[in-house]
Amino acid sequence: MLAYLLVALLAAIPILSAPIESLSARQSSYVKQLYLLKDPLISDNDLIKSAGFNTVIVFQVGVEPNGDIIFYGANANPTVATGGQYVGGSAYADTISAYKTGSTTIQRVELAILSGSMSYQSIKSLIASNGTGPNTPLYENFKALKAAWDLDAINDDDEEVYDVSSTVAFAGMMGEIGYKYTAAPYTNQAFWAEVISQVNQNSPGLFDRAYLQTYDGGEGNDPGQWGSALGMPVIPLVWVSNPSDPQYGETPTQAQLAFETWHLTETIAGGGYWNSYDIENSDHADYDAYAQALTNVFG
Repeated sequence: MLAYLLVALLAAIPILSAPIESLSARQSSYVKQLYLLKDPLISDNDLIKSAGFNTVIVFQVGVEPNGDIIFYGANANPTVATGGQYVGGSAYADTISAYKTGSTTIQRVELAILSGSMSYQSIKSLIASNGTGPNTPLYENFKALKAAWDLDAINDDDEEVYDVSSTVAFAGMMGEIGYKYTAAPYTNQAFWAEVISQVNQNSPGLFDRAYLQTYDGGEGNDPGQWGSALGMPVIPLVWVSNPSDPQYGETPTQAQLAFETWHLTETIAGGGYWNSYDIENSDHADYDAYAQALTNVFG
């Protein structure tokens, strides 16, 4: 019976038409997110800013063993912070800090840290050696980068190290600098639940978002079940239409249907997409349509 009711409800939803009337597109409390995989200097930033997303996540930086920060989202992979100084150049500083200025719907810019062992092993080792004080390389470099790029949050994309104590300590350090802390999990639910619990016990509200991957390794993840386990509503992510793994790609219409289904049956905090590179390199996808799909569901 529930399946028949859900089908009936979905049949009544206008795909990519008017947004839900009870919410304002400009005042919605729901997250409408996009990962920025393409180099910001060659992205269509005017479209990104005007489409209707309220959060973008710059993807991604790496942390070196000495605490230097490398921008792997740039074509040349430059060092952007070293010795407590921003050294990434004015072009990136001006471009990234401008996402929230001028004609824009973006209210929050996050920075993703490279998944894999190097960055998170570096973080673990640096905290073990130096602690988390304001004179440490990690603290100084992330403080300099925050100021240069006007960043609001650090997005944790750890997919290998999964060390609770160093992650909690690092999140606390980022909170001291002024960042919020978020994650993009696809597995290891117990790890993320413990990290969120400890971080927010130490600094209430610091770990404020979890972007749940529902594609590739995260295919089949249930946002409601994850939200219950993590103690906070998650933001499910879908992959836009793409040539690399087309079986995981969603058109704007398909994405809206997925978000609406979750919104009707689960408690979620919004929705988002992986990634801008595929949007700009697809013949049948665009920022406006993907953002409108989110607006139609979340306001």
